[in-house]
Order: sequence, then structure tokens, then C-alpha cells
Amino acid sequence: MKEIGKIADGATESIASVILYQGVESWVSSEELVLVENGARTPYSKVLGVLRKGLGRNDFLNTSYYKPELAYVKHGGEPSGAREVFSFSVLVIGDVSQPGAVSINRRIISPGSKVSVFDTEDPLAKYLAPTAKLPRNLMAGLDRHGNWAIPADASYIPYHVGVYGTTGSGKSWLAKNVLIPFYLQNGYSVLVLDWSGADYAQELRKNSIPLSEISMGPNAVFSYMSERTSGFFSNRNLEAVMEELCDDWENLAKMGSEKAFDQIQKSLNAVNTNRQDYQMAFNVAKRRFLRRLTPQALEPLMGKKPIQELLNDLSKSRLIVIDMSGFRSDVKLSFFLALADALYSKMSEGEDMSTSIIIDEAPQYSPFKPEGLQVQATDSLRDLAALGRKHKLNLTLLSQGIAGDIGVNAAIRRNLNTSFYGRLHPLDVVGQGGAKEWLEPYGITPEYMLNLQAGQFYFAGLMNPSFMPLLLYFEPNDELAQLAEQLREGGKEKEVHRAGR
Repeated sequence: MKEIGKIADGATESIASVILYQGVESWVSSEELVLVENGARTPYSKVLGVLRKGLGRNDFLNTSYYKPELAYVKHGGEPSGAREVFSFSVLVIGDVSQPGAVSINRRIISPGSKVSVFDTEDPLAKYLAPTAKLPRNLMAGLDRHGNWAIPADASYIPYHVGVYGTTGSGKSWLAKNVLIPFYLQNGYSVLVLDWSGADYAQELRKNSIPLSEISMGPNAVFSYMSERTSGFFSNRNLEAVMEELCDDWENLAKMGSEKAFDQIQKSLNAVNTNRQDYQMAFNVAKRRFLRRLTPQALEPLMGKKPIQELLNDLSKSRLIVIDMSGFRSDVKLSFFLALADALYSKMSEGEDMSTSIIIDEAPQYSPFKPEGLQVQATDSLRDLAALGRKHKLNLTLLSQGIAGDIGVNAAIRRNLNTSFYGRLHPLDVVGQGGAKEWLEPYGITPEYMLNLQAGQFYFAGLMNPSFMPLLLYFEPNDELAQLAEQLREGGKEKEVHRAGR
């Protein structure tokens, strides 16, 4: 360890400032982990902290009032360093006085206490990893210390995960390189819902299933038809006939779209309401319905693989990607509703799932203001999140933003108890529920978050043994594809190696 300075005046039990020794500012930077030997004369505790919010001051260069030194600098002279001070805020992670334990620091940090930065010793392995109930290292390292693997507590996987970052921040790479291997190695099967089909399905082709192969189920088909026809054009007779047909959709799907359409048309033509005014209204709705629900529109509903069979396959192969490319949003959401129903039914019967659902483009399912099928999807996500905590079902939602028009619905977001924050979208910097409210209490400014590099993410929440978010970094690689190959061959899962900058 290297001593870098002393604690300044005005320290509390949770935050302090360290005045850096001369020259230290040239090599110490924010996000470094430090150890404070609390007690200016006789240390009585040890406090682990992280450096944030650096500040440099020189009274000679204060422009708020005139000084001869300013005029000297104005004409090209070198300013005096006699009154120059550099400092950092020290955000407290916890008291580490007891070996193998991190507890909330309740003692005031004494001004004058010595502050040292870790250089070769790994503080994550020494202080944080032993505190986790089910410790495993993520395949990522502390930023600028790639050999210091980030520990995570696997017991909190079912408490759900949110990944936030603008386009290009590395959200999908984080899921592929860090989260999915972590879930697999902790006994979870992983089902990825690839909304665009470009982020996961292309890389994991042998583990990918096109959405067209999946049977939607009666409820999902009925919801899809209702969405396509604006609620069956508000005709209850038409709705009743289609509800009955959807109950037998498994047999209709086996016919193919053309024959299924003919059967629907035949059933509708046989309807007689026994009232002329009702019959006329029904005939108008029927013609509109058949123009809207053509054989081509029914094609996405012709999948043969039932959801239950998909889940059975998942328990064997451990990793499946659903390629949802080429389909309208209502088809994708209808599939998700069918999947959610199946998962909820299993958990309601007391079954532990040991499954993670990776939901890319989460605002497509549950946006700030859901409409149409998104309302049902939001309700389903909320129900799955509540029940999943007790039955080892993990939801991992990826989103460009935290809140607002680019974020996830608040009812879902507050169920995500572990978060990874990458480079933020400017819309997230301000506004209620945005980054400012989530991150500033930890000394992380939204302005700083705008400039994170791809692969840099703040790790916060229950899975993080640290009380303070930590900045991790990982290098994208193809190890997930190799791990998937080993799973298909029935080989032993690959160990997670430390990775990072």
C-alpha cells in the first residue's frame, strides 16, 4: 500500500476528504480503493473507501477578486504552488477492522487520519468476497485493476437485475460476457429474448430458436387477434366465436395458416344471431376481421413447439436464445405473455425454476407509458418479479435509459434490486427517477456517467457485497460461445477467469 494523504476537516462517518501529499495528484485518480486508518494519533479502526469527486484549488488563481499573482499569470508567468491543494472525497464502503467482515462504519472519521491506496494487494478478495453468502467472481475486474475480480453474491440472483446504458455502452456485451456465465455457473438456465435478433442469436446460432417455431397458446393468440382488430371491432359475438376457436388453437396451428384461415372463415359464416340488427353488425365486423386477419397475418401463430416443451429443452441445454427478428411487436409481446403464463403457473404450483430470463430492449415490453399489449406485459413482469424471488426465477432487463420515455416502467424498475449503470443517455441525466436520484448519493455525478467508455459499468445493489457501487470493466470476448458449445456437448462448465482492464 502507498500512503497518499491525510483526512481533512469536516469528515463524517460516511464521507470525508483526503488532502493529497505533494505530487500524488499526478498518479492517483478517482475510483481507486483506499484504506483509512481511523485515528490521527492512535488508529482505532480501519475503514475501506473509494475516491470520488476530485478537487484542485489554488488561492493565488482565485478569479473572484484581484491579486497581483493573477496579473503575473495573465502575462504568461508560472503561478505559485504554495497555496495549491488537491483533494478527493472518500466515500465509505465500510468498517473492515474485523478480518473477513465489512460492517457499516458508525465512527466519525478523524481529521488527520492516514489514507493509503491499494497498489498490489487485492482489497476485493480480502475484504468484500468473504462477506457474500454465495460468493462468485464476475468475469470482470475493477476498472484499471483487471486482476482484481469483482465479487458478487449469487444468493441475490432471484432479486432481479437491471442493465442501463445508451447505445454502444456495452449492455449486450455485459450480458454475454459477465452475467450469463455468472448465472450458468451458479446453476441457472438462461433464456434470452433477443428482440432484434442481432445481439445474441447471430453469435449463438446453435443455441438459437426462431420465434416462428414456438406455439403461442390460446391466451396469447387471443390477445394477438384482439390487438390486431382493436378489440374485435367491439363486437361481442365475433369475440365469443374467436375465443372458442382460440381454445382449440393447437389443432388449428397444425393445419397451417391457409387451412386455419378457411376454418375461421367457415366458423364465422355459420354464425346466426337471430336478430337482424345484431346480424348486420356482426357481418360488418366479420368482413373487417377477415381483411385484417389474413393467412399472412396468421403465419406467426403457426409454431408447433409448445411453451412447455421449450422450457423442458431449456432445462437440458441450459442456454437458449429466442430469435424474435422479422415479427411485429404484437407477435413478440403475445409470445412473452404465453411464456409468462407458463412460468407463473409452474411457480404457483411450488416449482423452483433456477432460470434466468434475459430481456433485451426491455422498454418494448414495459415502457414508461404502456399501451395495448404492453399493459399486459407490464402486469406479467410485475407478477413474475414478485413470485420469482421465492422460486429462483431471475429477470434481467436491458434498457437504454433508467426512467422516462427511454426507461423501464417504474412498477418494474423498483423490483430490480441489482443494477449495472453504463454510459448514460443525456435524457437520463435530469428528470425524476433518473440518474441524478440514483447515483449522486454515492458521489457519482451524472456528468461523469455521460463519459464512461464501452465496457465500464457501475455495479450497485444487493448482489454487490460493497455498500458502495464499484466501477467494473470487462473486455468483450467469445467465451460465451465456447461455454455454450461445452454445454451442448455435456462438458463441465468453464470456470470464470478474472478479466478486465
